[in-house]
Amino acid sequence: MVGGIIILLLCLSRSFSKNPFAYRNIAMTSVVILLAALLIGSMHYAVMETAEGRVPFLNEFCAFLWNFSRDLFIPLCFMALFVALSNVALLSREGFRLHNFLGIIFMGAYLTVINVLWFPLNTLPAVVTPALFFMRLLLCYFECTILAMCIIGYAVLFIKPEYDKDFVVILGCSISKKGKLRPLLKARVDRAIRFVWEQEWKAEKSALYVPSGGKGSDEIMSEGSAMEMYLLGHGAEPFEVLPEKESRNTRENLLFSKKIIDAQKEDARVAVVTTNYHVLRSGMLCMKTGLDATLIGSSTKWYFWPNAFFREIVAILFMHTRVHLFVALLCALVSAMLSF
Repeated sequence: MVGGIIILLLCLSRSFSKNPFAYRNIAMTSVVILLAALLIGSMHYAVMETAEGRVPFLNEFCAFLWNFSRDLFIPLCFMALFVALSNVALLSREGFRLHNFLGIIFMGAYLTVINVLWFPLNTLPAVVTPALFFMRLLLCYFECTILAMCIIGYAVLFIKPEYDKDFVVILGCSISKKGKLRPLLKARVDRAIRFVWEQEWKAEKSALYVPSGGKGSDEIMSEGSAMEMYLLGHGAEPFEVLPEKESRNTRENLLFSKKIIDAQKEDARVAVVTTNYHVLRSGMLCMKTGLDATLIGSSTKWYFWPNAFFREIVAILFMHTRVHLFVALLCALVSAMLSF
């Protein structure tokens, strides 16, 4: 098992260095977590014996799943607790909105599911055994996957961009009713400005800005226009700013910005600036839209990013529903086989 972990880590290192935003990195990390949990808890998974001999295989397998999930429960519980505590600070500062409760909702739902699914098997009717096995297997899969997303989402923040960029795309988010940049978007634009200045200083190479974002129903102008005004007010020349003003989401931000960049220069070197919690999903969307770019993350307040990153995890899960459906099918087949 140790050899398998080492081989997987080597493959993961090579895959991550080649393409840090490929979903296979998350998949391999989840398998590493699975094997590590099995290794750490190997003493728990020993074949159980009773006075009458070996216990039935189903009970043994059930105990295996319970101990495995218990090993993963500790980091997930700490993560859920941290997100829930950050929600308290978020609610006190930004008001009672549904999306500000996500961490608390997740923690409550996770603890509830854990207690329901790990109800003693011998107290339940035999007819529900296959369904219970299926849900337990699926829970273990999602536990590994969520932990893997947290690890890869943190790792991509340490990728240092090279100072060779021709364009810097700035992903938009909501602006104020007066058209001013909110702190989240201002941090993104400031990070883009700082990167361009650093590149000009260290590599003597200039880059053009592509602020990207359309006009929301409650906004007086497009986010791209608001960022353009901010950039011009902070030293950028008009010819250095190529705003994109039609996009409605991150995918369109990248797709429409790519069209602007391709019209200016072929095979351009591009950096995309967004908030740190948004880097992983933005990198995945860059792959889907064909935009070869380096991602740069801007910082945000400590109490904001845990809740926001949890939303990103949910979005990434929905981006790869085919993978989860395939795993669910495997879990169903295993559960059916174990029940006979």
